[in-house]
Amino acid sequence: MAENLSSGFPQDESGLRAWMLAWYDHAVSVGFLSPPFILNDVTAERLEGYFRVGLTPAEGAEAFFGVAH
Repeated sequence: MAENLSSGFPQDESGLRAWMLAWYDHAVSVGFLSPPFILNDVTAERLEGYFRVGLTPAEGAEAFFGVAH
């Protein structure tokens, strides 16, 4: 795996961090949550799963906060 040496994180981890920040920004902008938001391990793993399957941050927010059918 290639590493992004400027941030000190592997490229994949940097991508995940950027994705989570975009997810948070989207969730706040559409009113799914209000700051502050405490990210626990279970939530982080769930969001990482959304990232890994290729959802956009907006799709991840919809999946996370949406009603299950």
